[in-house]
Order: sequence, then structure tokens, then C-alpha cells
Amino acid sequence: MKKTLTILAIACVAFVFTGCQKDGVYNPSKKISKIYYTSTSGNKSLDQIWTWNGKLLDRIDFYYDGTVEETYRFNYDKNRLTRMDRYAYGNVHSIEYKYDGSHLSEANVFYSGSLNYTYKFSYKSGKLESMTCTSTSKGVKEETKIHPLYFVFGPEISQCIEKSEKALAKKYNGKSIDVETYKFTWKNGEVSQCVISYQGDGYSEITYKYTYDKKKNPFSGALINLYPEGNMVDGSLSKHNITKIDLTSMEGESEVIKFDYSYKDNYPISKRETSIYNGEVDTGGLYEYEYMN
Repeated sequence: MKKTLTILAIACVAFVFTGCQKDGVYNPSKKISKIYYTSTSGNKSLDQIWTWNGKLLDRIDFYYDGTVEETYRFNYDKNRLTRMDRYAYGNVHSIEYKYDGSHLSEANVFYSGSLNYTYKFSYKSGKLESMTCTSTSKGVKEETKIHPLYFVFGPEISQCIEKSEKALAKKYNGKSIDVETYKFTWKNGEVSQCVISYQGDGYSEITYKYTYDKKKNPFSGALINLYPEGNMVDGSLSKHNITKIDLTSMEGESEVIKFDYSYKDNYPISKRETSIYNGEVDTGGLYEYEYMN
């Protein structure tokens, strides 16, 4: 249960769309330049380098043992993101974004040119009301490492996601369609609750409740992952930083995930995750970010 809850947490951290700002436009007042990771054993290493072309994010390089492991490149229509390409292990995977007025309406994820996932978004009173993800499993799917921004959950959770997706692909053997639906509740201009329902081989449901700080979120407005769920991990479309997620399954099982920050000039400069499940406390490594001058 703990693995399931934590994996699903990645798919449900708050999307916060505002009526006055166009989705797909990312121009933070403070721009990330580098991200470092210090493991629980005390080893510090470079994790990411962000390269900007004026006001636009041009690329993100992900490092492992001092070497670039993969690269994300971003394409725009003027200043609005339309496509992101992920280069890794000799392959190119992509996500294309479509908009309706000021809002994101659809996102399509391609694996080596083939469509694998379609996301559709609906709104009420200018705010996101629901997101639906539809995927058709193929039985044999190329293994890919997902980066839902490691400074939030780290590589261990990413590996869990990979295993889960591979297990689903094998189980359905390319014959079924899986649909996840996300329903959002708003309070004080931010998502206070999200309910994910999954319909595939059976039905499941899980509820997430969120707590925020009052500091500025440097990722507000960003679409910087291969999957929209990944963009929600750090509340990338919320104005503040998420400090706690309370998770409850339809069977009544629960987990709490906390995020501790240090700040400078009203922005976070470090972040650490702690999860609590059945009385067991698991604290991860430290992620630190540098900003451009």
C-alpha cells in the first residue's frame, strides 16, 4: 500500500491554473540555474543544470556521476511552450501541448514517435476542475526513466513508477485501455484536495489533501516533465510551495508526506522529503537549488 500511495502522490499534487496568466508561459522572477543532491550518507553531487535563452527555458541536463544522463529541450510558439523532447539512452520521447485560449486543453506523450498517453483538461470558473489520462498498454514497452523532478521524490520513487508501468503493460497485454481521472477542490486560490479514480482492471480511488507555505514557488507556471503528473509533483502551477500531503485510500489506509525547506529572499533554496506510514518515518536526501544572478 505504501508504494501505491507514494506513486500515486506523484500523479496528484495540485495543478493551479489562474485566469490572468496563460498556461504554458514560464517566466519566473528567479530562475533556477543548478540543482544539487546530497544523499542521506552525505555525498553531494550535481543533479541538474538549467539553461535559459533570455526569458525562456531552453534545456535541462540531468547528471549522474558527473556525466549528462539525459537532456530535455523545449520548443515555443513565441513565449508559449508547445513541445518538449527528452533525449536519453539513444531515444527521443516527446510531449506536445495544445491550448484553448489561456488554458491547457490537451497534452500528448509520444514514445519514439508513437502516441502512448493522452491528457485532457476541463475547467470551471477559470480553474482546473478535472484532468483525465488515457493510456493504451502495448504489452512490451520500452523502459524509460521518469524524472518527476528528483528534488522532490528522488530516484527511488522514479524506479517504482517504472516497475508499476511495466507490470501494467504486461498484465493488460496490449488489449485494454486504462483511464485515470483527477477531480480538484479549491480553497483560497489553491487546490486543497484532489481525488484520483482509476478505472482499468477494477476500480480504485485515493484522496490527497494539501498544505502550503507562504513563500514564492520558483516552478510556478512550469511544464518541465514528460508527464503532466510530474509537473504536479512540486505544485509547479501553484504560487506557493507544498509543505504537506495527506493521502487516504478508499480502503482507509493513509500516509503523510512532508517537505521541509530553507529559504532566501522569499524563495526556497533547499528541500527535503519525509514520509510517514504506519508509524515508520522515512527521510530522504537534501535537494538544493541555485538561482541565476
